[in-house]
Amino acid sequence: MRLAPALVDTYNKELEIAREPKLAVSEGSTPPTRHILVVVAPSSDPELEDVVRAARDSAIRVLEGNGHRVSVLDLTGFDAALSTDERRAYLTATPLIDPITQRHADLVRSSDGLIVVYASKMSTLPPVMKGWLDRTLVPGVSFVLNDAGHVQRGLTRLDDLVGIAVYGEDWRTTKRHRDAGRRIILRNVRSCGRVGLRTTWLPFYEAHSADEARVAEFVARIERRMGKL
Repeated sequence: MRLAPALVDTYNKELEIAREPKLAVSEGSTPPTRHILVVVAPSSDPELEDVVRAARDSAIRVLEGNGHRVSVLDLTGFDAALSTDERRAYLTATPLIDPITQRHADLVRSSDGLIVVYASKMSTLPPVMKGWLDRTLVPGVSFVLNDAGHVQRGLTRLDDLVGIAVYGEDWRTTKRHRDAGRRIILRNVRSCGRVGLRTTWLPFYEAHSADEARVAEFVARIERRMGKL
Protein backbone atom coordinates (compact mmCIF):
# COMPACT_ATOMS: atom_id res chain seq x y z
CA MET A 1 0.00 0.00 0.00
CA ARG A 2 1.06 3.65 -0.48
CA LEU A 3 1.69 5.60 2.69
CA ALA A 4 0.00 8.82 3.63
CA PRO A 5 2.05 11.91 2.71
CA ALA A 6 2.32 12.90 6.37
CA LEU A 7 4.18 9.68 7.15
CA VAL A 8 6.33 9.67 4.04
CA ASP A 9 7.43 13.29 4.46
CA THR A 10 8.07 13.27 8.20
CA TYR A 11 11.29 15.15 7.61
CA ASN A 12 10.83 18.13 5.31
CA LYS A 13 14.36 18.58 4.02
CA GLU A 14 15.69 18.72 0.49
CA LEU A 15 18.35 16.06 -0.03
CA GLU A 16 21.09 16.41 -2.59
CA ILE A 17 21.55 13.79 -5.28
CA ALA A 18 24.72 11.76 -5.32
CA ARG A 19 26.54 14.15 -7.65
CA GLU A 20 26.40 16.94 -5.09
CA PRO A 21 26.57 15.47 -1.58
CA LYS A 22 25.87 17.96 1.16
CA LEU A 23 27.21 18.19 4.67
CA ALA A 24 24.24 19.14 6.80
CA VAL A 25 24.05 20.35 10.39
CA SER A 26 20.79 21.27 12.10
CA GLU A 27 20.36 24.91 13.03
CA GLY A 28 20.75 25.50 16.73
CA SER A 29 22.27 22.09 17.37
CA THR A 30 25.24 21.58 19.65
CA PRO A 31 28.67 21.25 18.03
CA PRO A 32 28.81 17.92 16.16
CA THR A 33 30.51 15.10 17.99
CA ARG A 34 30.56 12.52 15.20
CA HIS A 35 30.33 12.42 11.43
CA ILE A 36 27.65 10.04 10.13
CA LEU A 37 27.28 9.21 6.44
CA VAL A 38 23.84 8.09 5.23
CA VAL A 39 23.79 6.44 1.80
CA VAL A 40 20.36 5.96 0.23
CA ALA A 41 19.49 3.92 -2.85
CA PRO A 42 16.21 4.90 -4.53
CA SER A 43 13.63 2.27 -5.45
CA SER A 44 11.54 2.11 -8.62
CA ASP A 45 8.79 0.41 -6.61
CA PRO A 46 6.64 3.22 -5.17
CA GLU A 47 5.48 1.19 -2.16
CA LEU A 48 9.00 0.24 -1.18
CA GLU A 49 10.25 3.76 -1.90
CA ASP A 50 7.72 5.19 0.55
CA VAL A 51 9.16 3.07 3.36
CA VAL A 52 12.75 3.86 2.31
CA ARG A 53 11.99 7.59 2.51
CA ALA A 54 10.32 7.27 5.90
CA ALA A 55 13.32 5.30 7.19
CA ARG A 56 15.81 7.76 5.73
CA ASP A 57 14.06 10.82 7.10
CA SER A 58 13.65 9.43 10.60
CA ALA A 59 17.31 8.43 10.81
CA ILE A 60 18.53 11.85 9.65
CA ARG A 61 16.15 13.71 11.95
CA VAL A 62 17.32 11.88 15.07
CA LEU A 63 21.02 12.02 14.18
CA GLU A 64 20.96 15.75 13.49
CA GLY A 65 18.82 16.32 16.56
CA ASN A 66 21.53 14.69 18.64
CA GLY A 67 24.14 17.07 17.26
CA HIS A 68 25.91 14.77 14.83
CA ARG A 69 27.27 16.07 11.55
CA VAL A 70 25.28 14.19 8.92
CA SER A 71 26.23 13.75 5.28
CA VAL A 72 23.63 12.33 2.92
CA LEU A 73 24.31 10.63 -0.39
CA ASP A 74 21.15 10.00 -2.39
CA LEU A 75 22.26 7.69 -5.19
CA THR A 76 19.61 8.89 -7.62
CA GLY A 77 21.41 9.40 -10.93
CA PHE A 78 24.61 7.71 -9.78
CA ASP A 79 26.31 5.65 -12.51
CA ALA A 80 26.73 2.19 -11.00
CA ALA A 81 28.97 0.77 -13.73
CA LEU A 82 32.75 0.77 -13.56
CA SER A 83 34.12 2.45 -16.65
CA THR A 84 36.86 0.88 -18.72
CA ASP A 85 39.35 3.39 -17.34
CA GLU A 86 38.27 2.63 -13.78
CA ARG A 87 38.78 -1.09 -14.35
CA ARG A 88 42.28 -0.40 -15.60
CA ALA A 89 43.06 1.84 -12.66
CA TYR A 90 41.49 -0.44 -10.03
CA LEU A 91 44.71 -2.11 -8.88
CA THR A 92 46.97 0.87 -9.45
CA ALA A 93 48.15 3.42 -6.91
CA THR A 94 45.35 5.79 -8.00
CA PRO A 95 42.14 3.75 -8.43
CA LEU A 96 39.84 6.73 -7.87
CA ILE A 97 39.91 8.62 -11.15
CA ASP A 98 36.36 10.01 -11.11
CA PRO A 99 35.92 13.23 -9.07
CA ILE A 100 32.48 12.04 -7.93
CA THR A 101 33.74 8.81 -6.40
CA GLN A 102 36.75 10.68 -5.02
CA ARG A 103 34.40 12.94 -3.05
CA HIS A 104 32.34 9.96 -1.92
CA ALA A 105 35.45 8.11 -0.77
CA ASP A 106 36.54 11.17 1.20
CA LEU A 107 33.17 11.18 2.95
CA VAL A 108 33.47 7.50 3.82
CA ARG A 109 37.01 7.93 5.14
CA SER A 110 35.96 10.81 7.39
CA SER A 111 32.89 9.03 8.79
CA ASP A 112 32.53 7.59 12.27
CA GLY A 113 29.31 5.88 11.26
CA LEU A 114 27.96 4.54 7.95
CA ILE A 115 24.25 3.93 7.40
CA VAL A 116 22.98 2.34 4.19
CA VAL A 117 19.27 2.51 3.36
CA TYR A 118 17.80 0.60 0.45
CA ALA A 119 14.95 -1.54 -0.87
CA SER A 120 16.13 -5.09 -1.51
CA LYS A 121 16.00 -6.49 -5.04
CA MET A 122 15.59 -10.28 -5.07
CA SER A 123 17.15 -10.46 -1.60
CA THR A 124 20.26 -8.60 -2.67
CA LEU A 125 21.48 -5.04 -3.02
CA PRO A 126 19.96 -2.86 -5.74
CA PRO A 127 22.43 -2.39 -8.62
CA VAL A 128 23.07 1.26 -7.79
CA MET A 129 24.10 0.42 -4.19
CA LYS A 130 26.29 -2.48 -5.30
CA GLY A 131 27.87 -0.26 -7.96
CA TRP A 132 28.47 2.49 -5.42
CA LEU A 133 30.31 0.06 -3.16
CA ASP A 134 32.37 -1.26 -6.07
CA ARG A 135 33.33 2.18 -7.34
CA THR A 136 33.94 3.82 -3.95
CA LEU A 137 35.39 1.18 -1.62
CA VAL A 138 38.35 0.50 -3.85
CA PRO A 139 41.84 -0.60 -2.77
CA GLY A 140 43.37 2.24 -0.81
CA VAL A 141 39.99 3.09 0.69
CA SER A 142 38.53 -0.20 1.90
CA PHE A 143 41.94 -1.67 2.69
CA VAL A 144 45.58 -0.66 2.53
CA LEU A 145 48.91 -2.47 2.40
CA ASN A 146 51.50 -1.83 5.07
CA ASP A 147 55.26 -1.71 4.46
CA ALA A 148 55.44 -5.50 4.76
CA GLY A 149 52.76 -5.92 2.09
CA HIS A 150 50.13 -7.13 4.55
CA VAL A 151 46.48 -6.15 4.12
CA GLN A 152 45.14 -3.76 6.75
CA ARG A 153 41.70 -2.27 7.29
CA GLY A 154 41.27 1.00 5.48
CA LEU A 155 38.32 2.59 7.31
CA THR A 156 39.89 2.73 10.74
CA ARG A 157 37.72 5.65 11.82
CA LEU A 158 34.48 3.75 11.15
CA ASP A 159 33.05 2.29 14.36
CA ASP A 160 29.31 2.03 13.57
CA LEU A 161 27.73 0.30 10.57
CA VAL A 162 23.96 0.19 10.14
CA GLY A 163 21.91 -1.43 7.40
CA ILE A 164 18.28 -0.45 6.90
CA ALA A 165 16.70 -2.76 4.34
CA VAL A 166 13.14 -2.81 3.02
CA TYR A 167 11.95 -6.11 1.55
CA GLY A 168 8.94 -6.97 -0.53
CA GLU A 169 9.33 -10.62 0.46
CA ASP A 170 8.69 -12.22 3.83
CA TRP A 171 11.40 -13.32 6.26
CA ARG A 172 11.43 -16.98 5.19
CA THR A 173 11.74 -16.19 1.48
CA THR A 174 14.53 -13.71 2.17
CA LYS A 175 16.45 -16.20 4.29
CA ARG A 176 15.95 -18.95 1.71
CA HIS A 177 17.63 -16.68 -0.83
CA ARG A 178 20.42 -16.10 1.74
CA ASP A 179 19.97 -12.31 1.75
CA ALA A 180 23.11 -11.40 -0.17
CA GLY A 181 22.65 -7.70 0.58
CA ARG A 182 22.87 -8.28 4.30
CA ARG A 183 25.96 -10.46 3.90
CA ILE A 184 27.71 -7.85 1.74
CA ILE A 185 27.10 -5.07 4.25
CA LEU A 186 27.69 -6.95 7.49
CA ARG A 187 30.62 -9.05 6.26
CA ASN A 188 32.40 -7.34 3.40
CA VAL A 189 31.93 -3.73 4.45
CA ARG A 190 32.36 -4.57 8.12
CA SER A 191 35.78 -6.06 7.43
CA CYS A 192 36.97 -2.62 6.24
CA GLY A 193 36.15 -0.85 9.51
CA ARG A 194 38.06 -0.69 12.75
CA VAL A 195 38.35 -3.69 15.04
CA GLY A 196 35.32 -3.76 17.33
CA LEU A 197 33.08 -1.98 14.83
CA ARG A 198 29.44 -2.18 15.94
CA THR A 199 26.91 -3.47 13.42
CA THR A 200 23.13 -3.21 13.34
CA TRP A 201 20.66 -4.65 10.84
CA LEU A 202 17.17 -3.13 10.69
CA PRO A 203 14.98 -5.10 8.24
CA PHE A 204 11.40 -4.45 7.21
CA TYR A 205 9.72 -7.43 5.56
CA GLU A 206 6.57 -7.72 3.43
CA ALA A 207 6.52 -4.01 2.70
CA HIS A 208 3.89 -4.36 -0.04
CA SER A 209 1.27 -5.47 2.45
CA ALA A 210 2.34 -3.23 5.33
CA ASP A 211 -0.11 -0.80 6.88
CA GLU A 212 0.80 2.57 8.34
CA ALA A 213 0.87 1.23 11.90
CA ARG A 214 3.56 -1.33 11.06
CA VAL A 215 5.61 1.26 9.18
CA ALA A 216 5.32 3.59 12.17
CA GLU A 217 6.64 0.82 14.43
CA PHE A 218 9.59 0.34 12.08
CA VAL A 219 10.33 4.07 12.07
CA ALA A 220 10.21 4.11 15.87
CA ARG A 221 12.69 1.22 15.95
CA ILE A 222 15.05 3.15 13.68
CA GLU A 223 14.75 6.25 15.85
CA ARG A 224 15.62 4.28 18.98
CA ARG A 225 18.72 2.85 17.32
CA MET A 226 19.82 6.18 15.89
CA GLY A 227 19.49 7.67 19.35
CA LYS A 228 22.22 5.29 20.56
CA LEU A 229 24.80 6.20 17.92
